[in-house]
Amino acid sequence: MRNIFCSIKIEDINNLINIFTPIILLFWFYYSQKLKLSKNYFEEINGLYGGFLKPKNEPKKDEMIDSGIIMNIRDIDGKGFFKGEFDFAETLSKLSGDKYLKSVLTDGIYQFFGEMRFKFHLNKKRHPFRVKKNRKYTGKMYVVNRLDFDIKNYDIKDYLVAEYKITHFREMEVLKFKRKKVYQNQGKNLQDVCL
Repeated sequence: MRNIFCSIKIEDINNLINIFTPIILLFWFYYSQKLKLSKNYFEEINGLYGGFLKPKNEPKKDEMIDSGIIMNIRDIDGKGFFKGEFDFAETLSKLSGDKYLKSVLTDGIYQFFGEMRFKFHLNKKRHPFRVKKNRKYTGKMYVVNRLDFDIKNYDIKDYLVAEYKITHFREMEVLKFKRKKVYQNQGKNLQDVCL
């Protein structure tokens, strides 16, 4: 064993340091750039999103069903975890004489939390209305009954309503949701969404 340590010279140690230093610097550069670029990306996600949805039920003759959502992502941290709330509503309009009478089928405010994952894309000019040319990021969102529970006595799993897979098209500024799992009956009213 002593012969191995005696045969290592200072030149060998210096050569090893010279080899590993650029590799360590490259990893450090990658890590620092990822932190900087992901922070910029996550700040872009905050805000209001809204859109009309395809109604769950087909309207009858002389009826119209309008379905829509307004979503507010309020807080997102540097790791991609976010929370907020959205208002989902469906209204039925029936033709009565010469005007439509409106009634609410579904209306509710839901709270959610989730996580978006950041990945590197080449920084090049992209057309915002060509879906295939957009940078895509994925994540998960969980709809919950409430976010104001006592964490010492309850588990978040007790409050889950539904789970969604999220795809964010960055240049289009569009979020697409695909429902993956329903935890409680009220989650059956929620559907796949593109905002």
